[in-house]
Amino acid sequence: MQKHITRFGLMCSVFAFALIGGSVAFALPPQASAHAQTTGPGYSGTNNPSGNTVQASNGKANGQLHLAAAQLKACQNRENAINNIMSRIDTRAQNQISLFSTIATRVENFYTQQGKALSNYSQLVAAVNAAQTQAENDFSTLKSTSNFSCSISNPKGMVTAFQSYLKTEISVLQNYRTTVKNLIVGVASVNGVNLSSANQSGSSQGGQ
Repeated sequence: MQKHITRFGLMCSVFAFALIGGSVAFALPPQASAHAQTTGPGYSGTNNPSGNTVQASNGKANGQLHLAAAQLKACQNRENAINNIMSRIDTRAQNQISLFSTIATRVENFYTQQGKALSNYSQLVAAVNAAQTQAENDFSTLKSTSNFSCSISNPKGMVTAFQSYLKTEISVLQNYRTTVKNLIVGVASVNGVNLSSANQSGSSQGGQ
């Protein structure tokens, strides 16, 4: 009875793993970067051919101030929306890390309870642990750049940096998922668990 229960637990883990699909996909919409306008003047004037009179200088300065104010206002109008997008991405990344960790733990517990020997089990677990550490470290870096503000000198640059860190985190999460999958396959192979049926069931559920 205990054997059937623990095997059922592994099948559940495989089923949950199949539901998350073949890749990790979440990204910052391109319009968020476009909406993150800089607060600088953004104006390049030409020399006054008549001699740079005081009136022309004042007009140029006023024009720059108006442009800067308009850019700041446009940025502030979208600041909350951009922060909400970044926050949702942070949450999804954290959920992915937690899910993979939970599944890996269940598979390791199943392996221990069954007592079957897998020759490269230690290497598989080490790969999972290393991938988890990398994912958590890169997530910390990603999260540190997810507090967008229009008050800094280059808010658009902040969004660009966030997008760069996000690409790295997606790649790391995909690697983490692969290491967990390899662990599942290895443990299942020495315990007579049919993974194809679980994957097919997961694909069927995902398509509904």
